[in-house]
Amino acid sequence: MFTRSMRALRATALIIALSALTLLAAGCGDDDSDSSAVDTTDDDHATFAFGEPADPDDATQTIEVSMLDTLAYDSPSITVPVGETVLFEVTNDGAIPHEFVLGDHELQLEHEEEMSEMDGDTEMHGEPNAIAVEPGETKELAFTFVEAGSLEYGCHEPGHYDGGMVGELVVE
Repeated sequence: MFTRSMRALRATALIIALSALTLLAAGCGDDDSDSSAVDTTDDDHATFAFGEPADPDDATQTIEVSMLDTLAYDSPSITVPVGETVLFEVTNDGAIPHEFVLGDHELQLEHEEEMSEMDGDTEMHGEPNAIAVEPGETKELAFTFVEAGSLEYGCHEPGHYDGGMVGELVVE
């Protein structure tokens, strides 16, 4: 027969063991370290391997982009200078919602998968490299590209990216 102190000791040991297992499980999560991953070391400033969001007032170049319901952008390719801040003025000239997501091909595929898992709820979730634009709206996205290379801009509304709504972004 257990005494009250033995029961308290077993309960305490059980709580400690469960806490340790919880901490161990939390430390065993996915390591999504890839070239497009967001660096969240500074809570107020997200960066990517290819660049970082910027203040629109710092832009040295403005690029107008139009989104069309033919699942296309008006420019299939855009070239921007490395090291400069670019302001994208993105207009949805269509009658259905569209997105403008900046990133390498891998990041685009990751975003496509996330959007497909949202079961029709395609509202943006605060990504600093992406904007959702409703029909008739114009939104801005400022970005500084820190590395030369080939990126993409794409729309991940259901069926749009697979339907060809993607453009090439060359940083040189």
